[in-house]
Amino acid sequence: MKGRTLKTFIYLQSFILLLAVHVSGQVFYMTPGGHFVINGSPSFVANSASIKNNGTFTPSNGTVYFTGYSDTTISNVTGDSVTQITNLTINKSANGVATKSPVWVTNVLKMTKGNLYADSALTLISSASNTARVAPVPSSCSINGKAIVQRYIPARRAWRLLTAPVTNSNSIYNSWQNGGVYTVGKGTLITDPNPKAGDGMDAGINANYSMKSFNPATQGLVSVTNTMNAKISQGNSGSADNTAYYIFVRGDRDPATVGNPSYVPVNSTTLSSSGVLQTGDQVFTAASVAGRYTLIGNPYASPIDFNYVTLNNVIKRFYVWDPTLNQVGGYVVMDDAINSGIFIKSVSASAQTSEIQSGQAFFVQTLATGAATLTVSESSKSTTNNNLVFRPASITEQLTANLYLLNADSSTSLIDGAIAQFNSSFNAGYDWQDAVKLGNVNEGIGMLAGTTNLSIDRRPLIATNDTLYLKLTTTTARDYQIELVADNMQQAGLSGVLVDNYLGTSTPLNLYDATTVNFSVISGVAASSATNRFMIVFNSAGLLPVTFTTVEAYQKSTGIAVDWKVENELNIVQYEVEKSADGKNFTQSNITIATGNNNSSVDYNWIDTKPFSGDNYYRIKSIERSGAVKYSQVVRVVTGKENSNDISVYPNPVTGNVMNVQFDNQPLGEYMLHLINTGGQTVYASEISVNSNNTAQALTLQSKFPKGTYELKINGPANKETVQKIIIQ
Repeated sequence: MKGRTLKTFIYLQSFILLLAVHVSGQVFYMTPGGHFVINGSPSFVANSASIKNNGTFTPSNGTVYFTGYSDTTISNVTGDSVTQITNLTINKSANGVATKSPVWVTNVLKMTKGNLYADSALTLISSASNTARVAPVPSSCSINGKAIVQRYIPARRAWRLLTAPVTNSNSIYNSWQNGGVYTVGKGTLITDPNPKAGDGMDAGINANYSMKSFNPATQGLVSVTNTMNAKISQGNSGSADNTAYYIFVRGDRDPATVGNPSYVPVNSTTLSSSGVLQTGDQVFTAASVAGRYTLIGNPYASPIDFNYVTLNNVIKRFYVWDPTLNQVGGYVVMDDAINSGIFIKSVSASAQTSEIQSGQAFFVQTLATGAATLTVSESSKSTTNNNLVFRPASITEQLTANLYLLNADSSTSLIDGAIAQFNSSFNAGYDWQDAVKLGNVNEGIGMLAGTTNLSIDRRPLIATNDTLYLKLTTTTARDYQIELVADNMQQAGLSGVLVDNYLGTSTPLNLYDATTVNFSVISGVAASSATNRFMIVFNSAGLLPVTFTTVEAYQKSTGIAVDWKVENELNIVQYEVEKSADGKNFTQSNITIATGNNNSSVDYNWIDTKPFSGDNYYRIKSIERSGAVKYSQVVRVVTGKENSNDISVYPNPVTGNVMNVQFDNQPLGEYMLHLINTGGQTVYASEISVNSNNTAQALTLQSKFPKGTYELKINGPANKETVQKIIIQ
């Protein structure tokens, strides 16, 4: 300590230890090898004083206050060591404070009075646990000179919407590419399939660029092809100068991660940018055409709340990219276009809130043709000049559709989501109340309004026979799960079903809670991956007849087992198994009391201990409490024919949408069936388990196919293939 004697005051206040160091006009000097450590959450006050740190300065979770009237020649931070400060507050009644040696702020930088001169020595630290932020800056204060702003990125290969919240910045190459230097945990690779000398791009091994900007004129993403000469923030006016990017971050600059090999682990990384911190009102110009999008980066090194952003001719809605979804992330819509005071999100499990983080970018949408702006202020609390014509808030019915990957171990991974809302204040058809779906890199799910794919579909109140058309995109050959979550949907007399147009099945919806349906996309079967495979149909409760999803008969020991599975089992009294020797004249052979009597799937079985020698035909008859009757498909099992050793289809020609397949003395195991039209297209596929020497199964085709000749290709155990000609009438 130079000059006057250090005066130290230690006392307890509200269980917080405060340590105040007042050195008027002098320097708090840490000598080499010295340590200044304060435990707890103290306050260190430098009144018209400086800190010279040649040792180790550790203020724990406390705050360093600079106060007084002296200028920056006296109030500053110097020294040979990095001075790490948790909270830094500038409260200078006159002049300011300068950082003339490295100063790291790990939590909050707060300007109360006076100015801060960063001099390219101030760094706002971002880590796995916290990202430093700048508190609202009063108009009487300023932050001058360049600072370094960090953005921590966890270890995950994913696309991200990012920005550097600075003006008058350095280049992309010297910021997010760490100047081309590979340092573990710093920077990232920005690849070009054909990099050229001097363009700063890293070499990639495929045809994709890993960094893109948004072109508002074409409404499309444009590849960044030069990072050496391009600034990370394109402007230098100090007002809304930061540029937003869509960038694939595969970790740090480890060259082994190029090409994204799954066997190469990725590191977390920290992206750094240098420039002048933006303060004061930040006014972004949005697209001037109704419905068009503008990509905007959070202008501040601080979270902002979209509730308090001023919107002029801009819908109160924003799109972000959630990197935790699916394999490389997906879009999430945050929407309060109806001014309910609550944001809804298209993917309910996403962690995104109305707060947009430091370094995060987002899309907004213009309401009507004309001038449009978005203003982010230091307070981010004003919503004046928001010219949306708001709808009255009332109880809104909502149905959320979530799409998951269904893994081999039965676990699920969330991919995407879409929402339908129903309210008397909403309009039919597509308008500004609805949120358009932005396409993901991988699979997606949306709701169609005409030909427009939506993330949020707002409609009038549900009426009987209303239909929601789901749209699946970019699916691959694998297993999936759809989850339909109902909220405020429990209307008296209302029911709904999820219709699978490929399988021809209808699954009742639980309008009080959630309904899950597993499904598969089959390689080479176009209908299984059709974008319009699923739809939701609403009806009056009680109108849904029982559905026989499978009926199967097979020889079991000396008898024949008959199994059937039903859905929509409402008000069913009993089932009767009817038997025939010719497939025409049936008699009752069994009565099975209905046990489910609810909307879930129920399995039933019966064993015929006295089958005929030769043909045995079976069908199931359902009887409702009202007396109404419905019959299942007919299945056949052949017994007593020792030389029978084939696979047959009956009847052939096939009528209606039911095809019966008989397996006589075939190897036990799994059989894959493909129905192929004359154009060579697979129009139907199904997998059958044969667990008896004589097995018959009735297959419900997903729709009535055009009349004509088809080829049924059957692949069984040991790659045995059988081909039959089928006529559909």
